[in-house]
Amino acid sequence: MTLDSKINLKDTAPCQKELRVEIPRETVAAEFEAVYAELKKVAAVPGFRVGQAPRDLLQRYHGTKAREEVTRRLIGRSLDEALSARGKDLDLVGRPRVIDFKLEENHPLTYTAQMEVAPQLPLGRYKGLKLTGPKQALADEAVARVLEHLQQTQAVLKPVLEDRPAAAGDFLLADVTEKRPNQPARKQKEVVVHLDLEKDPDGILKRLVGVKPSESRAVTLKDGAALTVEVKGLKSKEVPALDDAFARTVGTYDSLDALKAAVRKDLEREAQQQQRRALEAQALQQLEESWKFEVPPSLVASQAQRNLKERAMELMNQGVPVNEVQAKAQALTDQAKLDALKQIRLFFILRKVASSEKFTAAEQEVEEKILSLAARMGTTVEQVRKDLEQRDLMEEVAWGIIRGKVVDLILKEADVKEGEAK
Repeated sequence: MTLDSKINLKDTAPCQKELRVEIPRETVAAEFEAVYAELKKVAAVPGFRVGQAPRDLLQRYHGTKAREEVTRRLIGRSLDEALSARGKDLDLVGRPRVIDFKLEENHPLTYTAQMEVAPQLPLGRYKGLKLTGPKQALADEAVARVLEHLQQTQAVLKPVLEDRPAAAGDFLLADVTEKRPNQPARKQKEVVVHLDLEKDPDGILKRLVGVKPSESRAVTLKDGAALTVEVKGLKSKEVPALDDAFARTVGTYDSLDALKAAVRKDLEREAQQQQRRALEAQALQQLEESWKFEVPPSLVASQAQRNLKERAMELMNQGVPVNEVQAKAQALTDQAKLDALKQIRLFFILRKVASSEKFTAAEQEVEEKILSLAARMGTTVEQVRKDLEQRDLMEEVAWGIIRGKVVDLILKEADVKEGEAK
């Protein structure tokens, strides 16, 4: 049974509407009767047994509670009816905020509901975007660098048996004593010191070149600390030969050629992913700049807060002191707002394209995504699904699939020119 409310809906700002509702006096009176009938069965009134108190005393002792319950029921029902009746015209963002409600017995109930709605943006251009893709020239040097890195990871330190002084690149096994003004000396035993002169801008390590086992060297640091380095022995890094035997130690490869082919394939895959990311970034920037529309302020505000927290946490994880992060608060806040505005705008743009192309996330696609997440996290599909459902993230999974289809289409239909090699 409907409430026969009078409803007036009007725009107040881009993506913002105001719903004015008036519920008839007769409906309000009937709801009060129903509420007082329920209260009479359970409410305590001095001098009367439960269920025997007259209406006027119920009103005196429990009028506030009755008014609150009538308000809650009528606003809830009338708002649901109003939104349902205008569902085709409204794409709500969050729940409406009820203000200015007035309720008295034998009078209509009136209130205003403020709401934000998704933008009704026109379909803009998303096919035929002109993009420039970086030319990916995969040189043999790139494969060689990866193989060299693999060699270094398999290298071992071996004692230098010949009688010679320390040279650049050697590793010293030494006892190091540190002395600072007005502080007791601190000694560390069997410290390994790598004489990597390429990472020695202050020339400290260079002073240790030429030292022999059983010798000591005094070194002064920039901060004034005096170090005494007592050399116990020398070690050098032994890098394995780049051959078939080495290939078998780093994976299931029968030969060095097989390892090289796998490395090249990985580099090509990475290059393709980098190229796609570059093209996607260009495409999304063009869309965000060319489609003109407003977005709900609350979405931008909440996204900006998430961005700000993530950026602050990222800086602190990088070792930036908390006071420096706080000093950058205004700049970080401003950037978070700019990024949030672009993110929200792009969401609605891609959603519009998805709607136009009728892209959806099939149940099988969602299941495959959950399976992929479970494999990556090393857990079960059931656990991943449970976690996603508890955190209300299933829609996020579906949107990720749809978004991927939209970006695939945009890039497929784009006019891509090859740029300079990187």
